[in-house]
Amino acid sequence: MSVDQTLPNLSIGYSQGRLLKFFGIGLLATLMCTAVAFNWYRGKDINAFQMTACYVGVALFGFATCKTLWMLISSRGPVVFISRVGIRDTRIADETIAWQSVRDILIWQYRGQKIVVLKVDHLLAQRFAGGLLKGLLSLMNKALGADGVVVNAGGLTMDSQTLFDTCRQYWTAGRFAYSGRSVSEPERIN
Repeated sequence: MSVDQTLPNLSIGYSQGRLLKFFGIGLLATLMCTAVAFNWYRGKDINAFQMTACYVGVALFGFATCKTLWMLISSRGPVVFISRVGIRDTRIADETIAWQSVRDILIWQYRGQKIVVLKVDHLLAQRFAGGLLKGLLSLMNKALGADGVVVNAGGLTMDSQTLFDTCRQYWTAGRFAYSGRSVSEPERIN
């Protein structure tokens, strides 16, 4: 039996525990920035730069906290689907990225956060970078070193390393299935 016939289709959803942790951290950061920005503790040693930075922090952390709360309330089903054919992350697009289009799968780390990056064909990468906000995020990720389609495991039931290993396994199986070859179980382990 070939490897591509033994791999089940996977559905990965949000982890309520992880989202609650992110919500708590975001709420705490928002409240801390708000306390400094609006001078709730009546300190006199705050300069204009610190106050401006805290106003920006209130906006950014507040937005992230609201988004996390929305995910906690609205997330009922899986958001990442992995099959022998490809991977689909509904947070990015409703389109499946075929394993034949993926040139390499990397794990990228930035400040302790690991993210799975799919190196895809140039035309496919442009399709996933469509829209103003997605384009800006794609350019920002590229500037930081994550050049490709980013699949973030933050808040999911699967951690980044497991997601990376699973993607590599399905990618390898999908490539061998596409080429018509079969890979035995011992060869897959190596």
